[in-house]
Amino acid sequence: MKNKILFLLMILGCLLYACQKNNSSGPPTIKNVRVVDTTKRDSFFLKALPGTLIVIQGSNLAGLQAVYFNDTLAYFNPVYATNSNIIVTIPATAQTKATNPSVPDVIKVVTDHGTTTFAFQLYLPPPFISSIAFDNSGKLVYINGSNFQGVKKIVFPTINKDTALSYTVNKTYTQITAVIPAGVALQDSLRVFATFGTGAFSYPPPMVISSVSNENGTAGTTITVNGTNFIGITQVMFPGNIPGQNLQVLSVNQLTVTVPSGITTTDSLRIAGALGKAASPQLFDSYITHPSPGYLADFDTQWNGDNTGFVGWTGGYADAVTSSTAYPGAATGTGILVQASPMGANSSAGSQGNSGLLQLNKVPWVSDPSASINNYSMKFEVYTAGPWTGGQIWISIGGWYGWSSYTARYAPWLNVTGKYQPAGWITATIPLKNFITKNEFYRTSFDLSGSPATTFADYPTTEIGFLIVNDQAKAVPANSLNLAIDNVRIVKGQ
Repeated sequence: MKNKILFLLMILGCLLYACQKNNSSGPPTIKNVRVVDTTKRDSFFLKALPGTLIVIQGSNLAGLQAVYFNDTLAYFNPVYATNSNIIVTIPATAQTKATNPSVPDVIKVVTDHGTTTFAFQLYLPPPFISSIAFDNSGKLVYINGSNFQGVKKIVFPTINKDTALSYTVNKTYTQITAVIPAGVALQDSLRVFATFGTGAFSYPPPMVISSVSNENGTAGTTITVNGTNFIGITQVMFPGNIPGQNLQVLSVNQLTVTVPSGITTTDSLRIAGALGKAASPQLFDSYITHPSPGYLADFDTQWNGDNTGFVGWTGGYADAVTSSTAYPGAATGTGILVQASPMGANSSAGSQGNSGLLQLNKVPWVSDPSASINNYSMKFEVYTAGPWTGGQIWISIGGWYGWSSYTARYAPWLNVTGKYQPAGWITATIPLKNFITKNEFYRTSFDLSGSPATTFADYPTTEIGFLIVNDQAKAVPANSLNLAIDNVRIVKGQ
C-alpha cells in the first residue's frame, strides 16, 4: 500500500510540475509589443532600436526556451517570463536591414510546446554628421559622425547634385571616406543617404586660419600659416592688400609664404581659395602701430619709458642695425637674454648669468581692469640664436624684486625630441591662465599647484620681467642659451 501511495504522489508531483512549467492550453501566440512603462503614450509599437527593453505580450508563452530578433539570440531572465508576458532587451548586436538587407524583421519565440513569430522591424537612428575635413590632396573628404550603417549614396551640393565617385565606411560606422566629384561645389549641404534616414552638413566647410608662425614678420621673411581646409589657395594678402610671394601649400592644413615689402599698416592676414576666404585671428605686423593698451614693449629704444622701450636691468639690448645681423628678421630693436654664466641643476635667478633679465615698463594692459582674464594671452616674438636644450624663460608679474605674484614658464624645447632651434623668429603664445601663484623668480622649481588670476585687477602691477632660470636636474653650460625677445603684448584670443 505504501508503495502505491508513493507512486501516486510521484505522478501527482510530475503533473503539478508540468502544469507549472507549461500553463498553456494551445500554441504560443504574440499579440503585441509594448514599452515597459505602461503610462507612456504609444506604448505599443512595431519597430524599435537594438538595445531597447521591451515587453512581448501574448498567450501560451510559458515554457520559454529562446527569443530571437532577426535570428539574433537574446538573453532573457526566466523570472520575467510568464504565460502572457516576456520582458527582454533587444540585443545591441541584432542585425537590421542597414547591415543585412535579407533579415526577416521578425521576433521569434520558442517554447517547449511550439514556436511563433511576430512581424517587428529593427531600425537605426539616421546618419549624424559632426564634421567634415579634406585630405592633403583635396580629392578626398572625411565625413565624421555616427550611424553610418547602410549608406546608399553621398550627394554633394553641385549644380547637378553629383554623387561621390566612390566611398568607404569604417568598421565602427563613424567615418566615411569619399572621393569628391568634379563639379564645382555650391554653398549648401552635403547629404548622406542611408537605409534609415539622411544626414546633412554644411558644405563646403570654411577655410580657417588658426595661427601664423610669426605674426610680426618683416619683408623677405618666410612664415608658416596653419589652419584647416586649405583647398585651391590662390593668394595670401598682407596688410594694405599686398600679395604675398612664393606661396607654397604644404598640406590641407598648412602653407608657407614670403612677407612682401611695402607694408605700412597693421591688419589681418587673409587667404583666398576654392572654399572662399579666411582671415588670421590676430593682427599681422602689429609692431608698426604698437597700440596701447595692450602693447607692453616693442624695444624700439632701450630707455624709453613707454611701450617702445624697457627698464633694462641685466638684460641686453640690440638696436635695429645690430639685431638685423645677430637676430635676422627683427622688426626693430630687440631685448636680449644671454646666459653668459653656467647654470647648475635647479638654479634659481641668482645664477642666471649676465644679460639674463629684462624688465618692462609699467604700461596699461587693457582699458578695463575689471575684465576677466579668460580668453586673453600674452604674445611675443622670440629668436633662438643657437640650439635650445636647457634652461627656461620665467615671466613674472612685478618689478624691482617684487616678482612674487604670478609667473608663467616658457620652455618649448621640453616638448620636442632633440634640439630646439626654429628657423628665425616665431610667435610665442602664453594664455594668461598659465600665469599662476606660488612662483617667483628666486625659486628653484615651478610649482604647478598655483592658481591664476580672475580679473586684470588681481595683478598687483602691470610691470613684468623676463628671466632665464634652470629648473631642471641637469646643468646648462655657459653661453649655451642666446635668446632675443620682441613685441610683448596682451591680446584677446590665442
